[in-house]
Amino acid sequence: MSDTPRTPPRRPAPALGSSTRNPGTPRRRKTPPKRTHGVKPKAARFQDHKVRENLKRQLKLTFEPDPWQVQLLSKVLRGYDSIFCAGTGYGKSLIFQGLAVLGGKKKAVIVISPLKALEADQVKEAEAKNIKAVMINEDNSRTEPLWATARTDAQMIYISPEMAQSESFAKLWKDERFRARLQAVIIDEAHCVDEWGTDDFRAHYRRLSVLRHYTGHEIPFVACTATCSTSTFDVLWDTLAFGLRPFWGIDVGADRPNLLYMTRALRNAKNPVPDFLNILPETLNSDTKASDIPKTIIYIDSESGCHDVKAQLRRCLPEHLRDTVYAFSSGASEEAKKLAWERFASGRYRILCATDAAGMGCNVADIRYIVILNCPRSLSVVAQRWGPGRP
Repeated sequence: MSDTPRTPPRRPAPALGSSTRNPGTPRRRKTPPKRTHGVKPKAARFQDHKVRENLKRQLKLTFEPDPWQVQLLSKVLRGYDSIFCAGTGYGKSLIFQGLAVLGGKKKAVIVISPLKALEADQVKEAEAKNIKAVMINEDNSRTEPLWATARTDAQMIYISPEMAQSESFAKLWKDERFRARLQAVIIDEAHCVDEWGTDDFRAHYRRLSVLRHYTGHEIPFVACTATCSTSTFDVLWDTLAFGLRPFWGIDVGADRPNLLYMTRALRNAKNPVPDFLNILPETLNSDTKASDIPKTIIYIDSESGCHDVKAQLRRCLPEHLRDTVYAFSSGASEEAKKLAWERFASGRYRILCATDAAGMGCNVADIRYIVILNCPRSLSVVAQRWGPGRP
């Protein structure tokens, strides 16, 4: 036998077009997917005209949605995170409702809200459009059927930042079937993340990013507010962990050309009530009706100040009209605040002496005057307080 080494025979080259691959050749690179991670392809149902048609049909709208509303809905339905700034009365709630009805069968939207009064107001508005909405808070969190509804049927679920991070709600977050229903997580009145989220007051606002651990990369987060300065935007971006997913934002503005703005120096800072008594009817007697008093919110910085102004205004009115003035502040019970807001909306109360606990996002269509006593700490506060005003 020869000891001469032999060269192994070469394998014949594969025929052109053959799938046989020489194991010695490098693998072919796969074409990277065109879909952005976490974003659905731009199918026909996400086109603006289709979103507009479906929105009008599903919610039975009698008006045309604004272009910015349609564009934003299209983006979020595809999976984009978003921050959008739009003034009170611009139609932010239509975005929430649109996501709930356009997301698909059995889909749900979580709305994180700062106030129970605001939650109740928006649940009522959603139900009027045949949207199944629930609010979960410490007052009703022990109601088992409510959790069952939230888990399987509710289209809109209103909760506070504290409830969103509670052990009770963690059971929902960990439920795979519930997570599969989620269309979006919305942070309403998102400026509260900046203004309220401190170690001493509502610290859970600054920890909302932990919810991303449950939602992963497939569920968009949407923050909305009427006022968003650059510093507030930066806080929202960091606190809500934006930038890890595709993002699309829009600033519609908060201009209210239908309002007349007047600024006056107080003549008597210790007792400012006489400075705005001209909002009351010129003639006040036994024949004066409650409806003659224009619906008004007077913003005062302290709870005690609310009660002082209320007492002084009542002394200026005939006896049968004194109970049309009411003090509204965070110190009142939730039931008292809900009842006060309902009575103000119905017209039984004509003047609310209030802290910022009143009016945030709540919809009352016929407010005539917004009075702000003392200089607010920022223009954002001014815009928030003037928000409910109407022409």
